[in-house]
Amino acid sequence: MTTGKTILPTFLVVGANKGGTTSIYHYLKQHPEVYLSPIKEPHYFSKDIDVNQFKKEFAHNKLQDIEKYVQGDMKQEFHAAFVRSEEQYLKLFKNVTSQKAIGELSTSYLYSTVAATEIKKLIPNCKIIICLRNPIERAYSHYRMNLWTGNSNEFDFHKALLEDYQHQPKVWGNAHLYTEIGMYYQQVKRYLDTFGAENVKVIFTEDLKKNSAQVIRDLYTFIGVDPSFNPDTSTQYNEVYTPKYKNLTWFLNKSGIRPFMKRISPKFLKGAVVKLFYKQKADKGQMPPAAKSFLLEKLGPDVHALESLLNKDLSGWLK
Repeated sequence: MTTGKTILPTFLVVGANKGGTTSIYHYLKQHPEVYLSPIKEPHYFSKDIDVNQFKKEFAHNKLQDIEKYVQGDMKQEFHAAFVRSEEQYLKLFKNVTSQKAIGELSTSYLYSTVAATEIKKLIPNCKIIICLRNPIERAYSHYRMNLWTGNSNEFDFHKALLEDYQHQPKVWGNAHLYTEIGMYYQQVKRYLDTFGAENVKVIFTEDLKKNSAQVIRDLYTFIGVDPSFNPDTSTQYNEVYTPKYKNLTWFLNKSGIRPFMKRISPKFLKGAVVKLFYKQKADKGQMPPAAKSFLLEKLGPDVHALESLLNKDLSGWLK
């Protein structure tokens, strides 16, 4: 363990939410020259996110006792927490030894209006990775994730979209932001303006799925580690199941029973519960045409602006 000096990330993956960042985390983590925060998403730089406004069912799935965790050995990994202390944030990197690239992956950083500036203040030479997914597919995947975690009990996607679009307060952890998170243009532009194009790497979820090993090797080059390392990219992480019993799933999460059982149950029991209560991964259902029309109307102009910004044809997103 390195002691006596401040260790900061050299790169950050800033989003987008439901864009494949969990898979990227596991692929990057395999490289012996890469160190990643054991809390995959500490969300530290999203200073505009107010944890006091979180809905109970959203907060259920996040690590609560951060101080106890960072004072320990941090051998157990957690998906997310909302770290608000710089001292706690720095302790996430206390176990760095000889790794060349140090990072973390927080999906709120792309949506946050202040994260880019906050990162620049603390880590001026930081490398930024952005993974963008078709925003219409992203919204539907986000909705399905909320059914899977019991974070929503609206079982019609179109109704869920309309309700969320009008929801107040429109803040992370309270509203779902199905539409807003997919408005990438200003989000990406903030990072390009703040860090410069040479320090920002934009990749696409579609490419990550089609040729994941090559995409990850390109990221190895970008963050300054040996690109000849061959990662195992055969597993896609954080995939979503559709509940068979949606009201029951929502109740178990709302009451706190599901998050508690998830923490204490052995792996084999979790697998049995998934088989009993959830459909196969391939059974994603169909997006209602009205929902797709709504998203096309709201997101179409933003996609065109992003095309110009990145000089990339994204017309496939709008089909």
